[in-house]
This record gives sequence, structure tokens and C-alpha cells, in this order.
Amino acid sequence: MIQFTGKQYLAIDIANSFSKENERATWKQRLQWFEDNKHQLQLLLRDAHDPAMFYAGMKAWEAAEAGLPSGYPISLDATASGMQILSCLTGDRSTAMLCNVIANEDGDRMDAYTTLYQLLAQEAGVKLTASRDDVKKAIMTAFYTSEAEPKRVFGEGEQLEFFYQTLKQWCPGAWELNESFMSFWNPQAESHDWILPDNFHVKVKVVGKVNEAVFFDDGRYEVPVKVVGPQPTGRSLGANIVHSIDGLIVREMVRRCSFDIDRVLAVLNALECRDPWEHSGAKEERAIVSKLWKLYKDSGFLSARILDHLTHRSVDLVDKAVIRELIDSLPVKPFEVLTVHDCFRCLPNYGNDLRKQYALLLSNIARSNLLSFLMSQLAGEDVPVTKLDPDMWRDVLEAEYALS
Repeated sequence: MIQFTGKQYLAIDIANSFSKENERATWKQRLQWFEDNKHQLQLLLRDAHDPAMFYAGMKAWEAAEAGLPSGYPISLDATASGMQILSCLTGDRSTAMLCNVIANEDGDRMDAYTTLYQLLAQEAGVKLTASRDDVKKAIMTAFYTSEAEPKRVFGEGEQLEFFYQTLKQWCPGAWELNESFMSFWNPQAESHDWILPDNFHVKVKVVGKVNEAVFFDDGRYEVPVKVVGPQPTGRSLGANIVHSIDGLIVREMVRRCSFDIDRVLAVLNALECRDPWEHSGAKEERAIVSKLWKLYKDSGFLSARILDHLTHRSVDLVDKAVIRELIDSLPVKPFEVLTVHDCFRCLPNYGNDLRKQYALLLSNIARSNLLSFLMSQLAGEDVPVTKLDPDMWRDVLEAEYALS
């Protein structure tokens, strides 16, 4: 992973704010764009894709040039976070390469939607009439098991078939999982529930529509009303599972980047303790540590939340080497992170650490058996899952543009 200075991250951020084209460029190209235009930033303001962010970045650059702190946080976005998660859950290298989870041969910053659009255009030829932006909407929703948007974009004929063939060919694991999610729908359930590795409980109510009669001015009208209750089929399960993992990543990014130094030192102290305190009076503490450790053993994904609860009274419940490995993976110095879904913001000097932590989390997901863990909860029985490439997690650690 290429490392940058704080000023370079600020330059990249300004380039990103100027245009979508810059966002899809390599780091080198973005830095070159800034170098070519830093003398005329004020003149470019009106043409910026995001003028408010461009202006804020410009003022932060002026402060940096004067040797003054600005407090301005740069923004780095995940490149198609839903596809990133699907690729890691399944060990799908093809999808992972499209969305920058692993590097491509040229080391370029990939844009999954543009690449899939180009591949689809090759497949469909002159018959393809949809624009890149429309195809992007179809891809995004298709990976959340939607049929409506792809049909709106392509109709129900040959182009739609080309679209699905392209996704199946170039995103094999992600697409197969996308289709498999629907088979886990429980037609008797009023909600679908699961627990994530940080003990976050997800409860998604099943909502359907019924028509209720409304009488007005001597007329009878049928009004659709949403109700909670079992539905014979549903397509929302995949989207909700992926979104819940999205939430897990956000929570873990904050825990890892903004960790409490004193708390971590206390845990290190506890790991070295040879005369642990009495366990009496620590039932609640031991219960949460025991729960988080079991979730780790079952899922293969260790949440940094466990650091908030480990003390001398509960350290005997865990493998100390695993906890040390977790602590060693944290940034040297904690820093604040602002999050909006899959956009992460931090002060420029922490850009390297931010990218490293995100790549580490994706790698941990790729290394874990999180998919089996979640599917087993939904099925009520063990659901083994074999990844297409169980060793892909090693390459994910070097993800260059997972956050871009």
C-alpha cells in the first residue's frame, strides 16, 4: 500500500472534490492534477463537482501552506462497498478485483460499474442502449436481489439476458450468493434475525401490503396498507445482510481508529497479570467477554469491542495471543473518524492508518467464516460455506484503492 503525507492526502481530497473523473483516477494522476492546478484553485471553484468541499479543501491547503492547522478532515470513500463485502464473504477474486479489494495486473484504480458497463457493451454490441449511469443503478440493485430496476433499464428481452450473463461471468461468487440469499427466506417468520460478531442484534420485520376498504362520499376504495406479518416470498434478505455488515465495518473502524489508549494499556496489563483477581463480583463483565469471544470463535471475526471489557477478572476467558495480535493491528496513535455509510473522514495526517484499517477489516472478513455464521443463524442449522479462494485475504491486506 502506497503511503502519502498529510499534504498529499489533502491534494488528493481537493482533486476528488473537483470531479468524478478524478475520483476514478490513480493516486499519481490525482496528485498530478493538483500540481497542475494548485495555482488556479479559486478559478476552478465554480466548475467543481462538489464546490463546498472543494472550497473547504482549498482553504485547508492555504492553511497548510502557511504552517497552520485547519482541522479539515479529508474524505475517502469505499469503491462499491456492497460488492466489496460480497467478494470477501465468498472469496471471489474476480469481483474483488473489480471493486479494488485486490489489485489488478496494471495497478489501476478500478471502477466496477464502468468496467461492467464496458463488458456488457461488448456482449450486447450495438443493441445496448442504456447509459453507464443507468447500468450502474441496475448493477447496484441487482446485487441486492432486485429485479425491478434491471427490467426498467433493459426491458425483459435480450439485453436483460446479456446483463445477467455479464454479472454471472465476471462476479461469479458474489452473484451466486446474491441468488442464494432468497432461498433463506422463511415464509413463516414475522422477522428475520441474526447477531453480528460485535454482539449487535439485527431484527428485520417482515412487512407486506394488504388492501383495506375505505368508504368516502358513497364510494368504496381499496387502499394499500403496510402490515407486519409472514410473507410467502421476499427479496430483501440479501440487502439487509450486506447492509448489516456495512454497519459492522463502520463500528469497527471507529473502535479501531478512535481507541482509548488507557483502556488498551489496561488490557495489556491484564494480559501480563500472573495473579488474576477473584472472579466474584464480575459476572456481567465476564458474561460480555465470554459472549464476544464465542462470537469470534463461531464467526472467525474478532470485534475490537472486546477491548472495552477485558480486565484481570476476565482475561482467562480468551486466547492472549489473539488479543495481542488485535492490539498490534491498531494504529500507533488513535484519531477521530467521521463516517457517513461507506465514506470515512479523518485529518490528513491519518490517511495511511485509515486505509490500512479498512483493508484489514475487509481481509478479516475474507479470512473469517462470517457468511456461514450468518446463514446458519437464518437456517437454524449449520450451513457450511466453501470460499472460491480461501487464501484471498492475504492479498486484501495490500488493497490500494479499497478506500479512494
